[in-house]
Amino acid sequence: MKTAAGPVLAPVAPDDHVLRPLLDRLQREPEAKIASYREGDRFVDISVRAFVDRVRCFARGLIASGVQPRDRVALMSHTRLEWLIADFGILAAGGVTVPIYDTSSTEQIRWILSDSEAVFVVVETPAMAATVALLRPHLPSCRDVLVIDDGALDELSRRGATVADAEVDTRIDALRAADLATIIYTSGTTGMPKGCMLTHANLCANTAQTIDALGQEVRPGDTGLLFLPLAHALTKGNALFAVAAGIRLGFASDMGHLPNELKMYKPSTIAAVPRVFEKVYNTASHTAHREGKGAIFERSVSTAIRWSQATTAGRVMPWLRLEHAVFDHLVYRKIHAAFGERLRLAFSGGGPLGERLTHFFAGVGVQIYEGYGLTETSPTLTVNRPGAWKPGTVGRPLAGTTLGIAADGEIVVRGPQVFAGYWRNDNATAESFDTDGWFLTGDIGELDDDGFLRITGRKKELIVTAAGKNVAPAPLEDRLRAHELVSQAVVVGDGKPFIAALVTIDASAFADWAKEHGRRGVPFEEVRTDAGFLAEIQGAVDHANASVSRAESIRSFTILPQDLTVEAGELTPTLKVRRAVVAARYAEEIDRLYAGRPPGDEEAAMSGDRR
Repeated sequence: MKTAAGPVLAPVAPDDHVLRPLLDRLQREPEAKIASYREGDRFVDISVRAFVDRVRCFARGLIASGVQPRDRVALMSHTRLEWLIADFGILAAGGVTVPIYDTSSTEQIRWILSDSEAVFVVVETPAMAATVALLRPHLPSCRDVLVIDDGALDELSRRGATVADAEVDTRIDALRAADLATIIYTSGTTGMPKGCMLTHANLCANTAQTIDALGQEVRPGDTGLLFLPLAHALTKGNALFAVAAGIRLGFASDMGHLPNELKMYKPSTIAAVPRVFEKVYNTASHTAHREGKGAIFERSVSTAIRWSQATTAGRVMPWLRLEHAVFDHLVYRKIHAAFGERLRLAFSGGGPLGERLTHFFAGVGVQIYEGYGLTETSPTLTVNRPGAWKPGTVGRPLAGTTLGIAADGEIVVRGPQVFAGYWRNDNATAESFDTDGWFLTGDIGELDDDGFLRITGRKKELIVTAAGKNVAPAPLEDRLRAHELVSQAVVVGDGKPFIAALVTIDASAFADWAKEHGRRGVPFEEVRTDAGFLAEIQGAVDHANASVSRAESIRSFTILPQDLTVEAGELTPTLKVRRAVVAARYAEEIDRLYAGRPPGDEEAAMSGDRR
């Protein structure tokens, strides 16, 4: 088995815990700014001392409410300052945080609260509280529900007024690395979520690993903006890294305000999923084409990519340097400004970003370090970093981490960040490890000779056509989404004679396309079957097909009548497609794709001939 390992990592001390970096900062720099939140048209800072005071008030309130060490406390809210205060407050009371996505369905909420046996629930809005109230008869462990928007933190402060500070100190001092810190229920793409048990040691180790890989890049005054769900391990890990590294965290209002708030807050670091970067690129491309500058933009893209590739290789020709300087003035500065002008370190995870887009942003001046991990690994396993950056890969293993590629191509891993197992699900836990103790990620990948990992697919998502051809859908979908009109793409074809795709359209890009092509005001339902519009999407399909063999190519596609959404359950909160949900919901559309099979495709699939 081919393996790669990171450098040696000092073991987590038995008495270490997630709160220690925060308390260390309180001792070193109590008046330093640790976080910022939006108030009106500005961001307001909060000091380390004030933040810790609010954490301790929250903890005292929980203790007064009867929360005991190791009790589970559920937290359901979108990303905001109070989320982080509540999370640290739960830990300071000795409890275990059980995050719930604010977009979760009623059934998911019921399952998580019931399965975790949460004794206390903190929600963001009265509407969320109403949902929990309806479920209370089915939740015998749940004793109390407080609402952030209705003054939950003030109420806990009032309750905790009679609890001595020494009691909080006692709870914190009793924390051990082996203790459970959080149960994060995987959003999953099928079935009910499983609770991943992450200990203080898991989270402390992953924070130390990230600092080992990237800490030297942190500069005084660095700021980061959080906008993805803190219920997700990627955002939680980013927040813990920021607290430990001294990065001031800003809390965005919501995704709708993100473009404006990036310019307001001007972060020097961000962590995002690939879709955020794809959206910035597609918006820039769309704007340029709309303004009649499409040719200039496309040439600037080519120049940015070639400049990044040449820089990586260590040889930039003078003419390329000059061309890059011209486009920096015309194009690149505007794209960099979309991130707030100060962005220096950008991290991408949760899915493949793609080599082309990584090189493009590097050429623009936004270096994106792609990494890889799972909720079960706290979450980070690998990351690209300064001095070890290879677009198209997800980097090398972090310190203390060993990766292997099993005989069937599955990525297996060992390391201190690997979770303790699934909450009350011994069978699922046992199935996640092989007999030698390797954690089975379920992802397919390759290790190159330099130890960089390349993700090639998801084991359970591999499509096997009727001719027996194995096809990984992700690379095709990534290239489809590179087109400005395409919002989401779902490749299908399991057990079918050829590969096909479901495509959804970006609403804003479509509005401009319709205006430019004389179809303004024409219903989308009519335009999506228009020959000219179909030709545009066929161009995206052709671009995707250029990267694969004929046997793996998309031979047919359909444009869905609306985009996929988190609210409809078609996307996870981190914008991953729930394939089973989409396949079931659009079963008729998929059947129609294969109703009139193009001639010769089965033979092509059998032969595997390239175009």
